Amino acid sequence: MSAFASEGVQKALSFLCLAIFGRLIKGRFSKPMVAGVQKLILDGMLPCVIFKALCSIKLDASLLKWPLMGAVFVVAQLAASALCSSLVFPGDRLAAPRRSALAELGTAAPGLSAMVFVKEFVGDHAAGHAALFDLPTKLYLIFALPKLLRAAGGGGGGAAGGASALGLLKDPLNVSIVAGLACAVSGTAFADLAFVGKAVTALASAQTPVLFLLIGMKLKFEGATPAACVVLLVGRHAANYACFAGFVKVLGLAGDDALTALLMVQAAVSVVGWSQMAKASEAGVAGYNLDFAFDIVGYSMPLTMLLQTLACLSDPAQATARAATVLPVAGAALFAVGFLAIKSSVQDPKAWEKKAD
Repeated sequence: MSAFASEGVQKALSFLCLAIFGRLIKGRFSKPMVAGVQKLILDGMLPCVIFKALCSIKLDASLLKWPLMGAVFVVAQLAASALCSSLVFPGDRLAAPRRSALAELGTAAPGLSAMVFVKEFVGDHAAGHAALFDLPTKLYLIFALPKLLRAAGGGGGGAAGGASALGLLKDPLNVSIVAGLACAVSGTAFADLAFVGKAVTALASAQTPVLFLLIGMKLKFEGATPAACVVLLVGRHAANYACFAGFVKVLGLAGDDALTALLMVQAAVSVVGWSQMAKASEAGVAGYNLDFAFDIVGYSMPLTMLLQTLACLSDPAQATARAATVLPVAGAALFAVGFLAIKSSVQDPKAWEKKAD
């Protein structure tokens, strides 16, 4: 089978087709309709994705290096996100895009943008390692990020902070977290949920095609947004490659382990980060630009799919060696050049103030 016909490459191309179709039908949807699609993802499909992922959590002591790498990756990515967003958006008048970029760039969605490549090009045995690597990211997105969003926000949302347990359980996302953890702790396999599990799987499976249609509808190609998204994402990937280089040096990663780790650090940013930002805004937390955060998600997906495809079509040893040596420096240089090229346009407060939520 040719590389072009592989599952990973074909899935990446199918995502592109969905985004293009979403762009073509954009004119048939009013803003309230698009907002309704977003709400369907947030309250209908995403909770099913989270529930299914939490049900599958298993930890083997012999594989502890994978969640430890994942935890280091979360911290390193947050630090890099803070640096990149502060450089691109300095000052109080650019606080909203800065907060939004920091929150979104510090997330990752390997389930959508890396796992299929791991299974196809490394093997099923590596999928478990990848899931363990992703575990700290899931915990960060679900438990830590909402608190950070509230703490870093521009004010508001105080009443929501004192919500009762019963009130919190009215949110489908919170229900999915509680139910998923209950299944994981009790040892209930997802397969044991029978028809309920099938219903959850159906909704979870629907998130990806609907999400890419929405990306096609909402993605912006005008103004400062595209340049800012691309430069920020280049900086994020440069830092992630530096993190990967540290894994290779300290842990001596090689072969399948190295390729698995590389595909995981190349993962796109997560729509869960945007959804948590939207939940915070709905609760009254001010100071975030939801449209800009969603644009970062939209531009991250094709960039990641390109990087994953290139890594998988190369010789694995050469791809991992290049990612651990050349790409951190090359990515940092590209970020610096790109930042200098767009600095005057993206740092104009008028370009962002009218878009702030």
